[in-house]
Amino acid sequence: MSRTFPAVIINGILESGKTTFIIDSLKNGDFGDIGKVLIISTEEGEIEFDNDELASCNAVAHVFENQEDFNVQNINELIKIHKPHAVFFEMNAMWDWDSLQFPPYVLIEQTFTIIDGSTFKIYFNNMRQKFTDMVKSSDIVIVNRCQNNSEYANYKRNLKIVNSGATVLMLDDGQKTISFEEDLPYKLGEEMIIGNDGYGAFYIDTFESPERYNGKIVEFNCMAVQSSKLPPNTFVAGRLAMTCCADDIQLIGHLCASQNPIKVKNKQWIHLRARVHYMREHIDDEAEIIFELLKIEEIDEIEEPVVSLV
Repeated sequence: MSRTFPAVIINGILESGKTTFIIDSLKNGDFGDIGKVLIISTEEGEIEFDNDELASCNAVAHVFENQEDFNVQNINELIKIHKPHAVFFEMNAMWDWDSLQFPPYVLIEQTFTIIDGSTFKIYFNNMRQKFTDMVKSSDIVIVNRCQNNSEYANYKRNLKIVNSGATVLMLDDGQKTISFEEDLPYKLGEEMIIGNDGYGAFYIDTFESPERYNGKIVEFNCMAVQSSKLPPNTFVAGRLAMTCCADDIQLIGHLCASQNPIKVKNKQWIHLRARVHYMREHIDDEAEIIFELLKIEEIDEIEEPVVSLV
């Protein structure tokens, strides 16, 4: 091929709302005005594509029912036939993604994951590996059919722990964005004590609400992690989070710095008292969170050392 084709990937469990999302995107966007859109679907869900409706949006759909048929050669043929301006891939969550191949001239510009909020807990607990694989690879995660309560606010925090860089949108039955009421498991103030059960919420909220924490003092139990790659007199203060299984545990935390030498063992549990700062190396950079060490005390490992999700 002599040109490249922009592509969008839409992930999600069967009947999560992927097809509806694609149709709404075609109707509300300007894709059809720019050129034809080719939709390559890898499953047939509850809602099927209507050819007349697609034609009105300058789009066409093709379904691959078997993973063996989803290959570079067959995708090439579809692109030669339809000559699209862009390609949408509606992906089957149950396929083996590691074995899938896309033509080199198809450039994945954005990846969405669509989640049915009413079945979130069931799938997250019973298909966690598949679920987190989708979220980790996503730029935007949309959770539809949500309720405005603390359980769904917790779902959002868990998704941000799995992929802190993704934009997570929570939508109600009317496709309106839900802004959750305050439901933090600790009291906000000039000095905040974060309990062991509240660390996950605290970690995510430091990214989403910097005005709550900048310049404030916090206290919490955490693990001190050191590395030769870190600047002198610093360590990472955080906790481990199991995103999908025991083999996929990641550290979630922030850099802690002191003007004096720090005497703490690697992976030592501590009680930390620190002041929160948001700092930018350059004006256009995203602010990085740094704890200014005020007090440190060695403690025994806490009863539940790994942050649990859902």
